[in-house]
Amino acid sequence: MISINLRRIWDYSGYARTPKAVRFIKEQAARHLKTSIDNIKIDESLNVLIWSRGLKKPPRMVKVKVEKEEDNYILKLVG
Repeated sequence: MISINLRRIWDYSGYARTPKAVRFIKEQAARHLKTSIDNIKIDESLNVLIWSRGLKKPPRMVKVKVEKEEDNYILKLVG
């Protein structure tokens, strides 16, 4: 389980926040798992949570569970 703080994303302008949050989550997971960002996939439930408040207001923190499938890692929402 990885807790990813998205506080830094709020430094960007409003319309860039949620796409940057998705990219930031993948980058942080790749860093913890010591793999390439291309091997990280986001589960639909996590994607819905990130985009639930729209383009301008992603959540401040997410907790993800990592599952490995073949060469890829899938990030799933905890809870």
